[in-house]
Amino acid sequence: MNCGSNSNKKGGKQAGVQARGANIDKGAKRMLLDCQMKGVPTLRQLALLAGVSRTTVSLALRSHPSIPPETRDAIQVLAKKEGYRRDPVVATLMNQLRVSRVKRSEEKLAFLTSYPTRDGWKNCNNNFRFHAGVCQKASDLGYRVETVWAKEPGITQARLSKILYTRNIRGVILAPLLRPQGHVSLNWEYFAAVAISQTVVKPDLNRASHSHYQGMILTLRQLRHLGYQRIGIAMLLNHDARVSHGWQAAYLVYYHGLREEHQVEPLLASDWKVASFKTWLDKYKPDVVVSNNVAPLDMLQELHYKVPEDIGYACVDLPTDTTPWSGIDQRPRDVGAAAVDLVVGQLQSNTFGLPECPRSVLMEGQWHNGSTTRRQTRRGRTKRAGRKV
Repeated sequence: MNCGSNSNKKGGKQAGVQARGANIDKGAKRMLLDCQMKGVPTLRQLALLAGVSRTTVSLALRSHPSIPPETRDAIQVLAKKEGYRRDPVVATLMNQLRVSRVKRSEEKLAFLTSYPTRDGWKNCNNNFRFHAGVCQKASDLGYRVETVWAKEPGITQARLSKILYTRNIRGVILAPLLRPQGHVSLNWEYFAAVAISQTVVKPDLNRASHSHYQGMILTLRQLRHLGYQRIGIAMLLNHDARVSHGWQAAYLVYYHGLREEHQVEPLLASDWKVASFKTWLDKYKPDVVVSNNVAPLDMLQELHYKVPEDIGYACVDLPTDTTPWSGIDQRPRDVGAAAVDLVVGQLQSNTFGLPECPRSVLMEGQWHNGSTTRRQTRRGRTKRAGRKV
């Protein structure tokens, strides 16, 4: 059966698509008529209409870069016009087959760090756990992870992009930046890229992150359940900026819903000072302090408060899996795994470059009831409110 032109001239495929059906024999036309009556065209039938091979149609529908843009667009328009729909069961099976092939060739993903020093990212506990989650999920899907330092002396955007491309790395996972908000430059059209957390603000990429807003709301809810009424937050401004002000936003929504006698103005500082922290404690008399940092806990102890007897403490970013404090486990390993799912999905659909409509996967945290809070009694709250240091 002659399913299309065999000409090797430049533009032959495109011409075949545009002149759809011109070289189709009677048997093919009858098959296409049956298909149109059923309303369920197959890849083979689309290939006959387009005058190209089934492989070309399959690759074009997956936006594979090996197919010329003109051919790809024409086939996708044709498929939409003819009512073609992917069979979800078959699509799942084909993805599994592609993953098995990936395992044999062991394709690579880049974990791209942008700290001032090569190993600077390792000074953050969450980065370690992001990386562990990335590596585990990548291994499960047949990928190997290479850690790449974007700030290598003398390296440029073009040079870094070339290094990644020549290493056959098409999927890039951007680790959080040291700065609260920053940008990363690559020749994005060659890569499927995903950012972890909220620090990469330019370009606007698909991302996986803990839901910091939800984490604060959950913390406030749990503290209220324990009987705390005057809940205060103490944070550094640049730490809150790192999470797009999600913590502060959630607290302010909660704050404005309280009766005036329970409101505690947030302490948002540029750096930690014991004197200003003490002034805030004396003025607002919180019965529990919420932070993302150990500094307020250390200062409470320096000021001779007993935790949790005199005042409670909760951390919205527990630094390790075994930290004994009350607070939020942000589940950074799960965040890293979600980043891999996003980037592998882009690779399997041959989606490269900057997204037109970026997607964010927000992972909810889990509350850990630790040693720095305890259930409150009305008598205990009254005693705390009158404490003077």
